[in-house]
Amino acid sequence: MTKVDNPEKGICSDEDRARMVVRIAEVAQAHCIICVTESGAFARHLLGFTSQYRIIAATATPETCDSLAEAGLVTIRLPLHAIDKHRQIRHVLSVALKSNNVSAGELVVCAVGQDVYPGEANLVVVTEVEPDLEELVITDLVKLTDGIRPKALDCAVTIACKIGRAARRGKRIGAIFMLGDSIEVLKGSRQLIPNPFKGHEYADRTIMNLEIHDAIVELAKLDGAFVIRGDGFVQTAGVFLSAFEVDVELPAGLGTRHAAAAAVTARSAATGVVVSATDGNVRVFSAGRMVLRMDPDIAHGPIRMGE
Repeated sequence: MTKVDNPEKGICSDEDRARMVVRIAEVAQAHCIICVTESGAFARHLLGFTSQYRIIAATATPETCDSLAEAGLVTIRLPLHAIDKHRQIRHVLSVALKSNNVSAGELVVCAVGQDVYPGEANLVVVTEVEPDLEELVITDLVKLTDGIRPKALDCAVTIACKIGRAARRGKRIGAIFMLGDSIEVLKGSRQLIPNPFKGHEYADRTIMNLEIHDAIVELAKLDGAFVIRGDGFVQTAGVFLSAFEVDVELPAGLGTRHAAAAAVTARSAATGVVVSATDGNVRVFSAGRMVLRMDPDIAHGPIRMGE
């Protein structure tokens, strides 16, 4: 895999980037060009510069996906948006392979539009599609701290997506799941309601048990966070989290749930999974920053979760 950051001086527009990407594809003799875009402008410029290459537009924005498809472009709707753009490239290639838009062994040029990661350096990757990308391990996108089982994260995300879909149906429901390092997470916190899991058997307190997922969705209607051990055992729910005045930087538009989760992950080794009551999106926080955004309406597919 070849990566090019800021490949040419003076490239300041999507039109310039598109022209450069086509030249790279010509030199590399690539089979196709994958364009990661938010607004769709980058993809349209690519389409205007070449008819020699298959152009695939990948986006996490549903409106952009629809408009580009209407314009005749092959489109891929991305269920995940990793904050690390290099990891996002792997996710894009995985989705393209699983959707049969590319084949294993093909040489592709994958370019990220400026609107996807504003203010960051340009990124163009020339790579051969690897067959093992079809089952992308989610820890390639989210770096888990010691003690958190990947399957526990998978279950937390599954529940969060159920809640997110309910939020999008107008139920105005959100949630916080703090996963791992639960002793540190609970420092300074307080119960807003009696712990609804207290006294229950282990099987009824682990998110690995699919039979309790609907009950957790119902409990999410109550105030407070779920605090879960790294092995998936629910310590408590209905918790007010203490941030200890930790300063964190959040993307614009995120609210108090996201700020609380980010702050707790900044002072602990926990991972936070947050559902927005406003847009239903699921966001994952680690080390004080958002590392992943998920659309609950798009199945993230057969992402293999190692134990």
